[in-house]
Amino acid sequence: MREVILYMSMSLDGLVDGDREHPGTAIPESSELKQWKLDRISEAGAHLMGRVTYEQMSSYWPHSNDPYAAPMNEIPKIAFSTTLSDAEASWPVSRVARGELAAEIAAIKAEPGPDVIAWGGARFAGALAAADLIDEYRLFIQPLLLGRGQALFDQLPQSRHLNLVEAIPFSNGVVVHTYRPQHA
Repeated sequence: MREVILYMSMSLDGLVDGDREHPGTAIPESSELKQWKLDRISEAGAHLMGRVTYEQMSSYWPHSNDPYAAPMNEIPKIAFSTTLSDAEASWPVSRVARGELAAEIAAIKAEPGPDVIAWGGARFAGALAAADLIDEYRLFIQPLLLGRGQALFDQLPQSRHLNLVEAIPFSNGVVVHTYRPQHA
């Protein structure tokens, strides 16, 4: 069975978006971090994202020559939305998941193939976490304090305990924390 792996950049104070800076773009990405990410996202069975993130990425990646473009364009994308019309028209190898979140994720996990990556945005990733649908968290902690903005986990109905699997520091100050849910 496939697993859902969340990839999310966040500030040291746990914010994923704000009016000051965006944690995913505030710190220049080192070549070693970029290669680490490329090695992993190139193996994904699908990219999962909410409508807003899908619309942002679908307007950028098909025209990019960045090394991330190949895995972003070639690997299937699944946009979770009740309002998005035809995803395939704007970004090939895409489809829209319109059903209830837990049922859609269960169906995706039951499909054959490699693990899938969830990108967000904050509301989508937060909803996955709140419903306990994430098998592994890969949090890219940026050396940045925002002070205010969108918290990633503000939808949790109760606290969630995680086990640290790995913490990898990179030369640009980013530390990738990998966690798995702690189940009783």
